[in-house]
Amino acid sequence: MVSVSQVALMIEEAIQAVPGSVDDSIRLGNLDGWDSMGLVIFIELVKEKAGAELSVHGLRACGSCADVQQLILAADSN
Repeated sequence: MVSVSQVALMIEEAIQAVPGSVDDSIRLGNLDGWDSMGLVIFIELVKEKAGAELSVHGLRACGSCADVQQLILAADSN
């Protein structure tokens, strides 16, 4: 199971953010780097680290790290 803090760490890695700068209080749409390239990198990180397949469309609908966590958990259960 992927935690919200693990999601935040993967987002930081994908968008090359300062460690500790992303948490569940952050609105993902406000993050520099949470663009098409950041989403593709994040999708690959999730596939590698959590074994879940995500879509760009699904990620764009997420507003927070907790939303992304729920998306990963749903994808992982399929």
